[in-house]
Amino acid sequence: MRRKTVRLIVCVLAAGLALGAIAGCFGGGEEPEPTADIQATIDAAVAAATPTETPTPEPTATPEPTVAPTPDIAATVAAALAAAQPPTAVPPTATPEPTATPVPTNTPVPTNTPVPTPTPTPSPEQSSGPPCIIAGEVRIGGSIPPAGTQIFARSKTDSNVVVEAMTDANGRYVLTITNFDMLFDLYVRGNDTGEDTPFTSRGCRVIRNLSIG
Repeated sequence: MRRKTVRLIVCVLAAGLALGAIAGCFGGGEEPEPTADIQATIDAAVAAATPTETPTPEPTATPEPTVAPTPDIAATVAAALAAAQPPTAVPPTATPEPTATPVPTNTPVPTNTPVPTPTPTPSPEQSSGPPCIIAGEVRIGGSIPPAGTQIFARSKTDSNVVVEAMTDANGRYVLTITNFDMLFDLYVRGNDTGEDTPFTSRGCRVIRNLSIG
C-alpha cells in the first residue's frame, strides 16, 4: 500500500513538470522558469507519505514480592501457656484460736431451786354416753341477733363448768352438755336470760328459747 501511494505521488509530480515544460516551449519569447529540483520534491513527498515509527516503550521491571516474616511459633505457644495458667493461690490466714477465760476460784455455786409441784385441780366429772342437747332460738330486743352471737350454759353447782355455743344466721343455737345430773343457767352475750336447763342426763333433748333486751 505504501509503495502504490509513493508511485502515485511521483507520477503526479512528473506529469506536472512535463506540462510546465510544454507550456514553456509554446510561450514565445518569455524567459524560462527555473528548473525544479525534482529529486528533492520526490524525497519530500516520500518522507511525508512514510508513517513515523512509534517508539516501543521499554518494559518496566516487575518488583520482587515481599517475603512475609516467619512467625516465632515457640514464642507464641509459650505466651499462650502463660496466659492459661491460673493465678497463684494466696494461702489462707490462720484464724487465731480463742483464749479460754480463766474461771475465778472461790465462786459460790448457785443452789438449784426445786420446781414447785402443781396442786391438781379437780375437773368436772364427765360421764360417758350420748350428751344432753339444749337447743332453741334467740331474740335480742325482739329481733334475731347476728350469726355468731355467744350463748353460755353455766352450772349452778360448779361455776367452773361452762358450755359455749354460737347462733347461726337464723338465731338458733345448740348446746352439747356432757356433764350429767347438773342444773345450768343460760346466758346470751353474758346476760342471764332467766332460763335454766333441767337436770342433765344421758341423751336428753330440751328446747329453751332465749330472749334478752
